[in-house]
Amino acid sequence: MSLFELFTSASSSGLSVLRAFRLVRVFKIIRSWVSLRKLLKTVMDSMSAIANLGVLTILFMFISALLAKQFYLNELMDDDGNPSRYSFGSTIESLITIFIVITGENWNAIMIEVIDSSGSLTSPVIFFCVEMIIGNYMLLNLFLAILLKFISESENEEQAAKEELTKIDTPR
Repeated sequence: MSLFELFTSASSSGLSVLRAFRLVRVFKIIRSWVSLRKLLKTVMDSMSAIANLGVLTILFMFISALLAKQFYLNELMDDDGNPSRYSFGSTIESLITIFIVITGENWNAIMIEVIDSSGSLTSPVIFFCVEMIIGNYMLLNLFLAILLKFISESENEEQAAKEELTKIDTPR
C-alpha cells in the first residue's frame, strides 16, 4: 500500500486497478533477467516429473493418515488438559495433521501428545520418525533431484547448441 492510498478514501476502487500494474514490473524483470528466465523454463519443463512426485506424496500422506487414524484414534490433549487442535479422529483431520508433521511444523509436540494419549512410547516414536524420514527428507530430496536433473539437462543442451554453432562458424 502506498502513502497516496493511505490518505485517500478507501472506497475508491480505481486505485486497486493501478495496483495490478505493479505485477507488470515483475514480468518485466523476468524478461530482462536471462538466468532467471532459464531457471523458470527449466522448472516448467520439469513439471510433469514434479507432478508424479506430487501424486507419490499425496499417496504417502493418505496411507500415513489412515495408519495414524487406525492406531492413534484417542483424543489428543495439550499441556493444559484441553483438547488439542491436532487430531487423528477423521480422515480429513488426520490428513491435515500428517501434512503438519511432514512439513516439520511442530511435529515433536504432536508426537508428545500422541505418546501421552496412547500410553506407549515406542510405537509413536517409530511412526513419527518414519514419517519425518520418508515424508520430509526423502520426498524433499527427490524434488531437488528432479530439479537438478532437468537443470543439468538444460545446461547440456545449451552447451551442445554452442558447440554446434562453433562448428558451423569455423571455416574448413
